[in-house]
Amino acid sequence: MAFQGRYLSPAPNLEPPLRPCCAHALPVPHAPPPCRNRVARNDSERVGTVAPRLPARGAHPEIAPIDVEVCAGARKFAWRTAQVALEVLDGRRPPAQLATIADAAVVAAVRTLVGARLVPGRELGAAVLTRIDVVMVDSTRAEVCGGYDRGPRHFALAAGITRGRRGWRMTVFRVR
Repeated sequence: MAFQGRYLSPAPNLEPPLRPCCAHALPVPHAPPPCRNRVARNDSERVGTVAPRLPARGAHPEIAPIDVEVCAGARKFAWRTAQVALEVLDGRRPPAQLATIADAAVVAAVRTLVGARLVPGRELGAAVLTRIDVVMVDSTRAEVCGGYDRGPRHFALAAGITRGRRGWRMTVFRVR
C-alpha cells in the first residue's frame, strides 16, 4: 500500500506585504538594538537572594519610597482579611469576627450581603482565595484587588486598607 505524493503542504502566506498606509507616511525605522542585561550572568559576586525592588519615584521626588516591611505587612494583612471576609460571606464565620479587623461600615455591608442572600455565586460552593495584589498609595494606605474561585467560576474582590496606631484595618470592601 504505497501512496505517491505529498499529503501536507505548507500553509499559504495570506498576509499582504508591508507598505505604508498613507503616501506621506515615514519609512519604518530600523529595529532598536536588543536590550542589554544590566547584571552579568556570570557575576560571581552575586550570592543569595535580592530584596524586592520598589518602583522608582523619580517623577515625584517629594514622595518617599515605601518601606519594604510596610509593604509585606500590608500584603499579609490583606490576604488574611480577604480570607476572613470570604469565610463570613460563606457563613463559615460570624460577622462579629470581621469587626476586629474591619471598619463598622464594612461589617454592616457584609452583614447586608449575607442577610439578603446577595453574595455572588454562593450556590456554586465555598470561596477559595486565589490571588491578592496590594498597591501602596502611601505609607498608611493601600488598595487591594484580588480574585477568588467558587466552583468553576472566578470572581473579583477589591478593598482598601489603612494603617493606624493599632495596625491595619479594612476600610472598604467589594465583591463581584
